[in-house]
Amino acid sequence: MNRKGKSGNQAPEKVEDVLAAVGQSGPILPANVSLPSLAGDGAEVPDAPPEPIYGRKVRDDIQGNIVPGFNKDHQHFLFYRIRSKPATKKWLRLIAPAISSMDDVLAFVRVHRSLRARFGVQEPGLLKATWVNIAFSNAAIGKLVDKETAAAFGDQSFRQGLAARSTYLGDPTKTKHPGHASRWLVGGPKNEADIMVIAAADDPDDLDDAVALVREGAIGHKLELLFEQRGDTLSDPLRGHEHFGFKDGVSQPGVRGRVSAAPGDFITPRQISPTDPRARLFARPGQVLVWPGQFLLGEPRQDPENPLAPASAASNFPSWAKRGSYLVFRRLRQDVPAFWDFATSSAAALGLPPEQFAAMLVGRWPSGAPLVRAPSADDAVLAGDTWANNHFLFDDDTRPSELRPIPGYAGDSAPPAMADVLGAVCPHFAHIRKANPRDSATDLGKPADTLIRLILRRGIPFGPPLAGVEKPSPQLRKEERGLVFVSYASTIEDQFEFLTRRWANSPVQPNFGGHDPLIGQRDKTGDRTRFIEFPGPEGPVRLEIKDEWVTPTGGGYFFAPPIGAIAGVLGA
Repeated sequence: MNRKGKSGNQAPEKVEDVLAAVGQSGPILPANVSLPSLAGDGAEVPDAPPEPIYGRKVRDDIQGNIVPGFNKDHQHFLFYRIRSKPATKKWLRLIAPAISSMDDVLAFVRVHRSLRARFGVQEPGLLKATWVNIAFSNAAIGKLVDKETAAAFGDQSFRQGLAARSTYLGDPTKTKHPGHASRWLVGGPKNEADIMVIAAADDPDDLDDAVALVREGAIGHKLELLFEQRGDTLSDPLRGHEHFGFKDGVSQPGVRGRVSAAPGDFITPRQISPTDPRARLFARPGQVLVWPGQFLLGEPRQDPENPLAPASAASNFPSWAKRGSYLVFRRLRQDVPAFWDFATSSAAALGLPPEQFAAMLVGRWPSGAPLVRAPSADDAVLAGDTWANNHFLFDDDTRPSELRPIPGYAGDSAPPAMADVLGAVCPHFAHIRKANPRDSATDLGKPADTLIRLILRRGIPFGPPLAGVEKPSPQLRKEERGLVFVSYASTIEDQFEFLTRRWANSPVQPNFGGHDPLIGQRDKTGDRTRFIEFPGPEGPVRLEIKDEWVTPTGGGYFFAPPIGAIAGVLGA
């Protein structure tokens, strides 16, 4: 099968031509592949570390968007300010039974996966669900419980809030800049939200009904609606992509933990054969396993020295908050024409096709195929192979993994990733290499330290797509579009803020090569120019990036508590 993307080797002359070609590279999933069940074949991995069991009672108490994640095509985010403590408490007691749990979502995922395997289609369309989750700012916890309880949360970033830490993250310092916190649609110094509600559904009409019920209940209990944002998965051929045209969410860490003591009954399905030593480290090729305490407070954390070992659980939070998670919300506006204008002009200067240059900014081709496995052209088959599209290292050659039996799967046929220590194929500035250096040593030392920096991403696009549209109207070009960024972690400081401030914003960390061209920011006396050092045969070529393709327009730091605490503590 031809593995070359549709764009070929001819560089379009206009940005519009590049945009129209993005996302046209072929099928998402090979037709002969059926997906495995969640529990795999049940065989246990010898010498694997014992993992905690999350029984029904515990699963019922963890909010479902944390683990395993909603992953719905349609989502709605509502942001409220508390106007009456008694009325808000009453509302929380009413809404608490409607909050979707880990058990709810995991059960749906298992049935959905079974249907996909049985009928051999990517989206069977036979199962639908609508879910709701909730989170609270530190100020809200102070209002609903008391200030001492709010101060007991050990994460300083959460206590301060995103507005106070905005410039620390590299956000604009000049008030005239559209990304300055004072101009945010929500989350700025004058419009910080106390409560964030997330509603998600497979069917847009079902979502509308759920949102209407949330709004009605909130109005009746004197909550002030500050802002709301709708998010929707982009339509084909950009399904699963973000607005620049690149497949999103390909790489997520696997959360360690079991549903029961039954063989193979894990939260994250294990798809590597027990005879392969890497089955102790990875759930499937490239999906590293991380101890749950990196995402759920009070659970075993990840040892930064030993990727297999758990570290002691954190305890710097109120006892009722155990198994809750810190939530980061960022509303990020994307300037799609500016991104592709830079890619087109820079590629022309370097003698490359625009899509290849853009792929080097991201680290993946638009289809999601990783550069280190497809250096010269996009590869739709590799991108659609869930057991291959994330199977790569950066510093070492990547050896094939032995998989458990997968009906209908012929195996990983793409060329393996070869060592790319110097970043000649996937540059050190590439977004995926900045956010997750994988096996590379970093400014902090051993690669195992990278595991304690990973986050669970739960974002979704907003606004109409421009990439893939032929001859977009001036009105469409002007419409706002971007990403609703949502992440969960057990510390905002050492995970989300670390990745943003220390790695994405730095031209020399985790390795030399320039800023993260997508999300990296620089603000030194108002100068926000960034740079990348593009690898070349005669040495790196420094390219300055003056335009900002991603602008923060809202945000907030929240805490998603265990479900029992919503009525039992916050609403008590």
